Amino acid sequence: MTGTKALSAAASSIVLAAVFAVPAGAQDQALSIVVDKSCMILPESDPSVLGDHNDAFKDEAICHLESVLSSHHVEEKIRDGETSHFLVRVAEQEYVVQSPTDKPVVFTVRHDVPEHWAVDSYPPPSRMDGSTALFQLNAEPGQRVRLHVGMHRTFSIKPN
Repeated sequence: MTGTKALSAAASSIVLAAVFAVPAGAQDQALSIVVDKSCMILPESDPSVLGDHNDAFKDEAICHLESVLSSHHVEEKIRDGETSHFLVRVAEQEYVVQSPTDKPVVFTVRHDVPEHWAVDSYPPPSRMDGSTALFQLNAEPGQRVRLHVGMHRTFSIKPN
């Protein structure tokens, strides 16, 4: 790789390193911010971030969605010589979170997954809590981090 592609790959590696790498003891010093699928900051977040908010609230400087997209397409699969057609619905959105303080932040993104849908994201969720996918992101002071979350659902198309 050369030029712009090499720089882009290097930048992607840095962002992924920021997402996955948690230095030893850093989580103890980091603030915790929990956001939902709509980027609402939830009450279980660090009290110093919540200020005088008792309920969930919105702060676009801390979390916002850059794209919310949906699409569908038809897939064809051949199994045992039989052709099957499937309608695949896709839903995806990109979170942009930023540390609002001079301390590192561990963001937990709580993304509800409807029944019969599957999460199709990289990085994958840290874990599932029932039907909620939990993603963890690490942000250094002032750092902006992106998370793309995709989901899909497949419907069988019956031949006439």
